[in-house]
Amino acid sequence: MRQIASWAWRRSYMPPLKTAERGVVVHVERLKLCPEYGGELEWSKYRQHPIVYITGDGRSLKEDTDEFESWDIPHDLYAVNRSLIYHERPVQHWAAIDLEESIWFAENVNSKIQNGHNIFRHTIGYAPLAYDVCWQMDYPFENDYQRRVWAGNSGYFAILTALHMGYEKIIIGGMGIKREPHWYESADADGPNWAGIVYTQWMDFKMLVPEAEKVKSMSGYSAFILGKASKEWLTNRLV
Repeated sequence: MRQIASWAWRRSYMPPLKTAERGVVVHVERLKLCPEYGGELEWSKYRQHPIVYITGDGRSLKEDTDEFESWDIPHDLYAVNRSLIYHERPVQHWAAIDLEESIWFAENVNSKIQNGHNIFRHTIGYAPLAYDVCWQMDYPFENDYQRRVWAGNSGYFAILTALHMGYEKIIIGGMGIKREPHWYESADADGPNWAGIVYTQWMDFKMLVPEAEKVKSMSGYSAFILGKASKEWLTNRLV
């Protein structure tokens, strides 16, 4: 897992703190818009369908996407990091929460991917020149250390934004949280070394957030935690 030390595009200096001052890194179950927006956006403009498929860069991206698309269910597409390139078709949303992926997006998104289609770009921290929707963690922080450290990963960030935007059901693919190479790497490459706090964040989300029932995964540990997605679940309305 790439450790995120501060906001995308704004890696400002953070004074060192004693361990005792840092406290426990917080687990965030909600996001809110940055205050610069002055309130909520009209989220109906950000959704074409009530279902959204969110993709990450996990090894299972192709297998998960092939299965999901075989169900032939209308949906919005939300790509995280480099999974945007995999689809080679318009997506409604794209998210990144670190500087490297943000620069990669600017350099690699071209007419083949965009095709004149508007992509709503999401990140943590206010960066209006590079992103369309900027978010911050919704939590009563005790200090700057907690405020700046994101305990989840990019996929978890995308899930929280999708819930806030009002999607009824969320399916995630290529997001198994397994130590495997990314879909764009060779089979013998080293996969992400996920920290225990990432798994804890996902489990807390499942146990503590009622809206977690709207989210299912195609495979991997995320499916173990959130539940396995199925066509039957998607086509049944939430109770």
